[in-house]
Amino acid sequence: MKPLHEAIRRTMLFPALRLMRAQMKLISDPVHLRQLAARVDALGRQAPDVHTERVTAGTAPATWVDVAGARRDRVVLYLHGGAFVAETPRFHGALLARICREVGARGLMPGYRLAPEHRYPAALDDCIAAYRWLLGQGIEASCIIVAGDSAGGNLTLALLLRARDEGLPLPAGAVALSPVADLTFSGDSVRRNDGIDDMFSADLMDALVPVYLPQPDLCTHPHVSPVFGDYAGMPPLLLIVGSTELLLDDSVRVAQRCPGAQLLVWHGMPHVFPGFDFLPEAREATGRIGRFARECLASEPEPQAPVEAGHAARRLDAVARFYLALAVLTGTVSLAMLAFQPAPGLGALLPGMGFGLSMLLFLRRRRRGFLRSVNGRSAR
Repeated sequence: MKPLHEAIRRTMLFPALRLMRAQMKLISDPVHLRQLAARVDALGRQAPDVHTERVTAGTAPATWVDVAGARRDRVVLYLHGGAFVAETPRFHGALLARICREVGARGLMPGYRLAPEHRYPAALDDCIAAYRWLLGQGIEASCIIVAGDSAGGNLTLALLLRARDEGLPLPAGAVALSPVADLTFSGDSVRRNDGIDDMFSADLMDALVPVYLPQPDLCTHPHVSPVFGDYAGMPPLLLIVGSTELLLDDSVRVAQRCPGAQLLVWHGMPHVFPGFDFLPEAREATGRIGRFARECLASEPEPQAPVEAGHAARRLDAVARFYLALAVLTGTVSLAMLAFQPAPGLGALLPGMGFGLSMLLFLRRRRRGFLRSVNGRSAR
């Protein structure tokens, strides 16, 4: 039944995101948006094997996230998203826990100051302070992975640039999920994917700038819009984004500027899709994050085992086969009932509807999950 449950949740996800997009257009007060996010986040649950501990990391409160078997000398410093104005600790804590399981490390998530009460550079100051705090706790920079999504992806990239500018040792690697890397919103995908992106519309973007920035002329500063930064000498960087996102070109352009950056563009996936763990694509992306981080921490590539790749392919194909088998079964039942009912009634129509739905899910299963992996350029 798990594939069926996942299919139902997947089918509901995209309309729910579009509904949220419509609601955000009606909310002009960022504090109201924060309250709405908090109510949604309250519905989340923490996995029973996850242990959390509140600490103060530098200038801001933070949460340690520990999973079974994690090494305590390796840390994923996770900078949450939320348009710089909101935080969803349960949603992002669950995502961080899944990443930590893949990496074999513990996680630290700072609760950096939020706009509009605290505008730039308050959030970045808190993130840098948390990074300095980790170093002061005796954690080697070579044992730290910095990661973040959306606004947190912006802060992840800005942290790398600022740490280098301030002469701090750089982390072993960094991961940015759907980062907001350009607050001028000059990427072509902002217009090209407007109306296609399930979560955002282009007219929502400009409203973010005055909420976060005290001075509009800071928009092109690399610590505000990391797409304009110089990435020479940076540690390995992994960027993950969906092909239909308004912010697709933010990741593409950062990858073009960062030598050796890995850019993974997932077909048809929404903003920060690794957070939706019921999606097979999200689980696959989390696995890729784990492999990337382990390679960074080990300073050597992990072997690409054919067995692992084959297993992933079999798992995905099994879901498609399930839908195909269900389509064949319901189609057969429908034909059999039609044979005994010259005038088809509701009893014959229901299996026929089941056949149509099963075939639709099968075709969606075959169409979705297509992963494009590119290095420093867009996959379109």
